[in-house]
Amino acid sequence: LHPRSPDVFKSSIKMKKCFMMAALLIGCMATASAQEIRDMFGSDQKGGISYGVRAGLNVSKIAGQYSPDSGDKLDFNSRVGFQVGAVVDIPITNGFYVQPGLLFTTRGAKEKSSYSEAGYSEEASTKYRPMYLQIPVLASFRADVSESVNVQVHAGPHFAFGLGGKCKDSYSDSDGLSESQKYPFFGESTENEARFGAKRFDFGLSFGAGVTLREHYYVGIVYDLGLVNMAIDKEWGKEAKFHNRNFSIQLGYNF
Repeated sequence: LHPRSPDVFKSSIKMKKCFMMAALLIGCMATASAQEIRDMFGSDQKGGISYGVRAGLNVSKIAGQYSPDSGDKLDFNSRVGFQVGAVVDIPITNGFYVQPGLLFTTRGAKEKSSYSEAGYSEEASTKYRPMYLQIPVLASFRADVSESVNVQVHAGPHFAFGLGGKCKDSYSDSDGLSESQKYPFFGESTENEARFGAKRFDFGLSFGAGVTLREHYYVGIVYDLGLVNMAIDKEWGKEAKFHNRNFSIQLGYNF
């Protein structure tokens, strides 16, 4: 083994000092950034429970597949609906709230197909229109960016219970034939009644963000990701996987 030369030894010491200084600088920057974040999200604290009402526009869809082996995915289009309800803001600590809510909300989807050849055409469509009572329980992080503007980020689970709803099949062709039928969205089909075959209970995650203006007026967006397989096994088979998806724009007023 050959001993290091004095120049190499001095260079090694300088490099170690540089690394130590860089690590110290990065540590100070990280601490300062963390403190700034804590200060920002700690600037909101109303000190009491408050209430609000919400109404919004839904763009919902049913996603999934009939069978993983066949690879046939649901070819559904989005459906426009609505939601209305109320929320409660419960302050836990500076900038952190728990926000449970109760919403009446629509879900669903639609699909359409057509066929044509020389001198003949036909069209068929189906609209799925379920209605749910949804209970979100969200963690809400908030910060006052000015005296009149408060920004919020939400995340948490939601529970939904199917209240009812119908499916509507429509058919028409160029020969003048036109017909339609309606049947329930939830439950299993029987000998006397056809049903879509969806479970009533749904559970999922909700993610959103919003802005409160002048302490009262709220504007926000939310994405609901359904995690429960809606398809009833006896109706669709064990391999079918259907899930609710929904994007909403919310308006509200906080009391």
